[in-house]
Amino acid sequence: MDAKEFARFFGGFSTEKRVKLIAALAEAGKPGLSLIDLSRKTDLSVIDIGNVAEALLMMDLMNISVKGENKMLFINFDVMSKLFDEAYHTFGQGRFVRLEEERAAAEAAELAEAAAAAEAAAASDKSSEKSTPTKA
Repeated sequence: MDAKEFARFFGGFSTEKRVKLIAALAEAGKPGLSLIDLSRKTDLSVIDIGNVAEALLMMDLMNISVKGENKMLFINFDVMSKLFDEAYHTFGQGRFVRLEEERAAAEAAELAEAAAAAEAAAASDKSSEKSTPTKA
């Protein structure tokens, strides 16, 4: 997947309404949700859902099926899985994981530095005891 494709797919997460819709549909799983159920779950109006759904449909992140009189919206799990798998392999672990690893490395460096300073102080104290004459 090239950079343009990543940008197009990750554009699906560009607004809070889209994220709410994707999260609700991902939680619902393969059966999906009707517009009314999705509206109740996300606190978005059916009109808002329609606008957001149109964008997600054009990006191929979501699909629609008709069951009886209802339109059922559901996540395109194949595309979502491919998107996140390829993003992981292309971009790495993600910002927060890297930040946590950097923080842990910084803490380890501080502990090593403190241990080295303590050893130096102890060595300095021993050498000063040897060089200081005692009064008799």
